[in-house]
Amino acid sequence: MLSINANLIVVFIVVWITVFLLKKFFFDPVQKIRAKRDSLLAEEKSAREKASKELNDLVERLESELRQARQEALARRQTIEAEALQARNELIGQMQAEYRRQVAQARQEITQLTQELKSQLEAEVEVLAAKIEERLLN
Repeated sequence: MLSINANLIVVFIVVWITVFLLKKFFFDPVQKIRAKRDSLLAEEKSAREKASKELNDLVERLESELRQARQEALARRQTIEAEALQARNELIGQMQAEYRRQVAQARQEITQLTQELKSQLEAEVEVLAAKIEERLLN
């Protein structure tokens, strides 16, 4: 049978002292380091999630502002195009009025010139008729 002697007690005590020393100088510091690492990882994960959320919020805000700016630009462009079209129509109207005025003035000048030429021709006709009559009768 098994007998309990002093060697067994010494080995038992040495094993427990070794376990205590290993726990005190190896396992506890390793567990502290692991706990610190886990807390750092948790903090980094939290910071990363917060930064990601802030980035997503910023992207959404910028996209919203960009959409609004595009809508404003489109509205402004349409306003400018409408104003340009109106200015073009006014300019065309002014040009047509000026054209009509010039045509009317040219017609008036042509009519006046025609009247003057008719009166000159009538005067010349009388002079020529008198000369023809004089030559025929002489």
